[in-house]
Amino acid sequence: MVKLIVAFPDDDHCARISSALEDAGFSAFRLCTSGSGVKRALNQCHDGIVICAARLPDCTADELAWDLHDRAMMLVVGRPQQLELCEYPQLFRLPVPFSKGELTSAVRMLIQFYQMKLPKRDSEEKQRIALAKEKLMQMEKMTEPEAHHALQQLAMSRGMRMADAARSLLEQYP
Repeated sequence: MVKLIVAFPDDDHCARISSALEDAGFSAFRLCTSGSGVKRALNQCHDGIVICAARLPDCTADELAWDLHDRAMMLVVGRPQQLELCEYPQLFRLPVPFSKGELTSAVRMLIQFYQMKLPKRDSEEKQRIALAKEKLMQMEKMTEPEAHHALQQLAMSRGMRMADAARSLLEQYP
């Protein structure tokens, strides 16, 4: 699941954006009030989507985007004049004022772009995942969706890809 990081100069703006996202079914990983806070949050989750103000207390969104480079996709919120100053090529812009619907549509679009960047599984990995699910179904008397969910949970708890979790499970229970 993609991690959403919300960054605005004050806690009130962060809370309002986070609330709008939650109303649409999204959950913010971290709320930050500075560019350095965003960098710390990304050090914890490695990559994600940053939704931020055009200007933060310690940097501009453009400076932050250049610093983060490919580690995060960014949606910058600001006045049109501020957004025009952003020169980073892969920056997404949302001019104020905007509706909740416009915000959530922009976030959905970024999530789709993010997912398109993720590496796809090859046939060997797909087969390994299928075998691990079969093993779980036999050993734990699970349905296929339950086994899939259990394998996902195993991967997330260990901080690894699902194919790697499947390999680990198959090695543990040959």
